[in-house]
Amino acid sequence: MIEFIPQPYKLFNKIQNYEWGTRDGNAFIPKLLGQQALPDTPYAELWIGSHPKAPSEIELGSRRIPLNEVIAQYGLESLGQYVYDKFSGTLPFLLKVLSAAHALSIQAHPNKSEAVKLHAAHPEHYPDDNHKPEIAISLDHLSALVGFKPTREIAETLRSVPEIAGFADEKLYARVVDRTNTEPAEDAIKGLYSEIMAKGEDKEQLSTCVRKIRERLQRKVTRSPEEEQFLAQYEIYGDDVGLLSFFFFNMVQLKPGQAIFTDAGVPHAYIEGNIIECMANSDNVVRAGLTNKFKDIATLLEIMKFEFLGAGVINPDPKSGEVVYKTKAEEFRITRLLKKEGFRKVCRTNERPSICLVAGGEIEVVWNYAGVDHLKSFSKGDSFFLPAFLKEYRVSSEHDSDCFIVEIP
Repeated sequence: MIEFIPQPYKLFNKIQNYEWGTRDGNAFIPKLLGQQALPDTPYAELWIGSHPKAPSEIELGSRRIPLNEVIAQYGLESLGQYVYDKFSGTLPFLLKVLSAAHALSIQAHPNKSEAVKLHAAHPEHYPDDNHKPEIAISLDHLSALVGFKPTREIAETLRSVPEIAGFADEKLYARVVDRTNTEPAEDAIKGLYSEIMAKGEDKEQLSTCVRKIRERLQRKVTRSPEEEQFLAQYEIYGDDVGLLSFFFFNMVQLKPGQAIFTDAGVPHAYIEGNIIECMANSDNVVRAGLTNKFKDIATLLEIMKFEFLGAGVINPDPKSGEVVYKTKAEEFRITRLLKKEGFRKVCRTNERPSICLVAGGEIEVVWNYAGVDHLKSFSKGDSFFLPAFLKEYRVSSEHDSDCFIVEIP
């Protein structure tokens, strides 16, 4: 049997080359990893974790072994008793670096019970039975749609998009945009949006609506960010019903370090930018627009939360060298260490596993095993797994550094 000892294990991770990823000189992930980007190849996501679709690997002996197999063989050593019992012997989170050149899709994630049902009924489209709460942390910037705008903002926006009245139910549209309503009826907005998405299958009427909007926007001298994105995404996706979501959802522009958390049922679409993303260990996505992948509009409308709120941007202290991104997720908690030269930090695992990604600079990790101190260095782009039975370690850097540590609350 290969010896598995308490130490940090460097991870060897897989890249997902989805079509919406950045390419060539703009390819963020190869730059992070210190690699040369292949010509005209999209670099969309770097997966860091144990999801069976693309598990990271660690070196044990002379072999690289998938992390999910290591955890299956050394469950208590890897996860600790608490995590092993609570999450059925699996690592509960998945960390990603995501780099989007254009919109991913209009999507939402099912809650736990919905995920179980969807996986049982359609495993080819919903590959696991887990929910997928997730956080997106901007590395340089992120443009995104997140949740429905407040009702009055939706009404104001839709007054400038009269073409929708000719595509959907005119009475519903009129109820939403009626200026005599101090608060437009939420049920009217829900009905209008649901009908728009359902009628997306009528390609002829959809094309007429979308192209009329496009022609009008092209004539405008100044356009809102939503209108600019409508035109930009049209050039990629054509007559796609997802384009109309720009008039209903919150448009956010995240600065470096800002974040958004999306719980089950919250509609969203990442549009452009480079982020750290962490989620429950799941690949369940219900899509309904701005994608060439499988769309399931009926399911999206069934699981979607029609909550008319702001986007809920997480704004950490920009001067803080140590930020904890707190969310309601039970599966993960992210700490960012953005440190100047000469920092030292003692970390305790509380007998729970964690993963660290070095986003900039170089860090050293020191730990004690068998009465002897050991040291490993990790540079920009490196990530490593800290098993639960490594109870304490020290992180330090002689120069400026940036790293993300994912732990389990």
